[in-house]
Amino acid sequence: MKVEAALHRLGWHHLFSGQTLAASSIVTFPSGAMLCANDGVIDSLFVVLEGRVKIYTLSEEGKLRLLRLKAAPTLIGDIEYASGRHVLHTVEAVGTVVCLRIPFEVLKTYNRTIEFTEHLLRGVSEKLFIEANASSNHLMSTLEERLAGYLVSLSEAGNDLFQSEMSQLKRKEVAEWLGTSYRHLNRTLQAFADEGLVERTRKQVKILDMERLKQRANGMLYE
Repeated sequence: MKVEAALHRLGWHHLFSGQTLAASSIVTFPSGAMLCANDGVIDSLFVVLEGRVKIYTLSEEGKLRLLRLKAAPTLIGDIEYASGRHVLHTVEAVGTVVCLRIPFEVLKTYNRTIEFTEHLLRGVSEKLFIEANASSNHLMSTLEERLAGYLVSLSEAGNDLFQSEMSQLKRKEVAEWLGTSYRHLNRTLQAFADEGLVERTRKQVKILDMERLKQRANGMLYE
């Protein structure tokens, strides 16, 4: 992959200097790989050039909770770079993900530009706002709203990834992310099927009525 061409396509070519790009590398993560893990150490900024990641955290009860799904272009490690702290949330590849890996030391040496600093501040502020909003929405929303929002958000990743994430093997993880039990998740999926919103089998889920599913989500999207 030509990094400059990819950044131009994404509209981010102005953010990084030539010296920064020369000292960076392309990294490909397979589906399910962790780009970073909660409370771990990260020493590089990852610019997601292709693919999609899911970002989740631990609740106060010690359970996983899904925060959002993000498609390219997005930055991973920006909060940690700006704050100097350990990793805030776990980030996992959904399908193959291609990233530009830029060591923090390279950014500090070659990329202290106004354009990058402003972009970084906007991105960090937006993420913190989304996180605070998502936390309150998660507490107040119903499982039907969370599941509908997850299905709508996940559908943007394409059918193959959608089916992989909603497979029988993955549904226990999905249930934990959405703050429910495996049985309750399956009951809600069946209720959606009975209403004609989705078609459900043991191996896959197919969305039949996207507009009504969006209405059921009631704004609870993971994007």
